[in-house]
Amino acid sequence: MGLIGNGLVVYSSIRYNAIQLDRISIVLVRNLAMADMLYTLVTVVPLTITYFARRYILGDIYCFISAHLAFIPGAVNSLTVLTITAYRLRVITFPLHGVSRKSAHLAIVLIWIFSMAGTVISLGYKSNFVFVPSTARCLTTVYVNQAAAPLFGAVFISQTVVPIVLITVFNLVLLLVAYRQKKRHMHSTNRKVNLKGLITIFFLSGLFICSLTPFVIFTYLKTKGIKVPPALDLMAFHFIFLNVGGNPILYTITNRRFGKYVKDLARRIAFCGIKVERKL
Repeated sequence: MGLIGNGLVVYSSIRYNAIQLDRISIVLVRNLAMADMLYTLVTVVPLTITYFARRYILGDIYCFISAHLAFIPGAVNSLTVLTITAYRLRVITFPLHGVSRKSAHLAIVLIWIFSMAGTVISLGYKSNFVFVPSTARCLTTVYVNQAAAPLFGAVFISQTVVPIVLITVFNLVLLLVAYRQKKRHMHSTNRKVNLKGLITIFFLSGLFICSLTPFVIFTYLKTKGIKVPPALDLMAFHFIFLNVGGNPILYTITNRRFGKYVKDLARRIAFCGIKVERKL
């Protein structure tokens, strides 16, 4: 679901304009889908293969790459969701001051550069990698490097904790604004389109908060030397998968045009490739 669903989001939004959002939000949504696909490749795929094989069979090179790249997609995800909610809040607060697509692309580049900080720190401290059987993951040894702890902790807080807090605050404001707009402009077509965009972003952010918060809390407790039950730690890690596979489902439910595209594609597959035409 992580690869196919998010691949559909990118492909359908570029070729068919299947996701009904404004041009800036759709650029950020595509970036979110790319981050989810990267997370699937570096974490979910090797984990799934390991579960089926009952042991790690992908070799040291893949384990090294997986351990050091695992920081990037999570950071890109959190910072992109924060950027989307901040943008929607800006549109509502200053509706006459638009944002160019060039600025959106620049923001995406900066997000990816900043998201590489964890990987740079890990490689900079010459961290090795280790396979953890309890979670079936390859992890970098930077987690147990006392010299890297202050810098790594600051990056973790700025990439994860701060975005979660800001996303929560921004969404509370967006929820209030959406409720007021619904009551004031119930019969306005443009307002209904804007309201649909707000609802999509609200649920997108809500799914991110719910899926990542347990992992952040348990990670913070472990950095303070507090023991976390292995079962809860594993559950928190698997909660992240809800965000990776859940976003395409969310777009299908909240966005009618994308939902039609997915249904049409399912019909074509069901009828063995026979093209079933249907306007989006």
